[in-house]
Amino acid sequence: MATEPLVPPLHLSAVYKIKGLDQVDALYGGEQSGYIYARDGHPNASQLAAKVASLEGAEAALVCASGMGAEAAPLLALLGSGDHIALSEGVYGRTSVLVNELSRYGVTHSTFDPTSPESLQDALTGKTRVVFAETLSNPLLRLADLPGLAEVAREAGATFLVDHTFAPLLCRPIALGADAVTHSATKLIGGHADLTQGVLAGSRELVTRAGSLASTFGMTGNPFESWLALRGLSTLALRVERTSTTALELAGRLERVNQVYAVHYPGLAVHPDHVRARSLLGTKFGAMLTFDLGSRAAADRFIRTLEHIPFAPSLGDVSTTLSHPVTTSHRSFTPERAAALGITPGLIRLSVGLEDPADLWADLSQALEDLK
Repeated sequence: MATEPLVPPLHLSAVYKIKGLDQVDALYGGEQSGYIYARDGHPNASQLAAKVASLEGAEAALVCASGMGAEAAPLLALLGSGDHIALSEGVYGRTSVLVNELSRYGVTHSTFDPTSPESLQDALTGKTRVVFAETLSNPLLRLADLPGLAEVAREAGATFLVDHTFAPLLCRPIALGADAVTHSATKLIGGHADLTQGVLAGSRELVTRAGSLASTFGMTGNPFESWLALRGLSTLALRVERTSTTALELAGRLERVNQVYAVHYPGLAVHPDHVRARSLLGTKFGAMLTFDLGSRAAADRFIRTLEHIPFAPSLGDVSTTLSHPVTTSHRSFTPERAAALGITPGLIRLSVGLEDPADLWADLSQALEDLK
């Protein structure tokens, strides 16, 4: 054909035709490139994986059925009975649940402060095989000391995995010393709240090991959602630029409202990790911000009074949404554990979209005014 489609084709086939037994041997042996069965690989996943690997400066990438699949695959590939994982404090609730589930298979864990390499050093044991942290923690947006953590993990001989879901394009964890990154592509990479997918990017060896396990466990991503994620990836840079600018403006406004007890955004000078954020992230600090209204009752009234911003417990859409961590993402935490981490009943997590900042502030301010 003399021309090619501008938009990558969607390959919905579950299986591919093979010419003969020699070819099937060559395909399984890696001597010939091609596809056999979509769970093991398909063109749309390959295209998405190549783009994300390039984005992250990784050797290879693996497309999984969800962000949790992208976390589970490398953990299951790297850890066995008797091994230990060092887990950063305050991670996404389901990540914590995943690590707790691994205890059924003899994997132990301890937690550390991601802003303190010294804390990680204290959490290590002679059996630590994996260190896991988030670039920006969920939901308080603490910025991990990625270079410092990477050095400690490297000296311990542990693989350093970073969940980069909140911070695509803000920095490159692999360039800062991480061995691999994971994304819930459902969120900012997809960008339209219409797909569920995850991506692991790292060394070819790790991705190959995790990929074999992901295929066997049925954790790989399907063609249509890979195609959607690739579409979303094409506008990621523009969305990061716009949402970072708007989030910083809204965070500054919220800081001046009496009904708001605290605002968590790394672009604010009062944020405990602001200096590190300027060093690692530069001038863009992401689409996510959180603020505390003091109580569950105030949070509930605020949510009910908003006219345009919906309570939708995810993030990364082109439209602004909010969530309530205590009752959604961190619901598995006991009240005592949540309180110790600063995840309070009055905390609201805002995922900033592409709307006019003035329109967003009009809705936020009228709901805040109702709390007086």
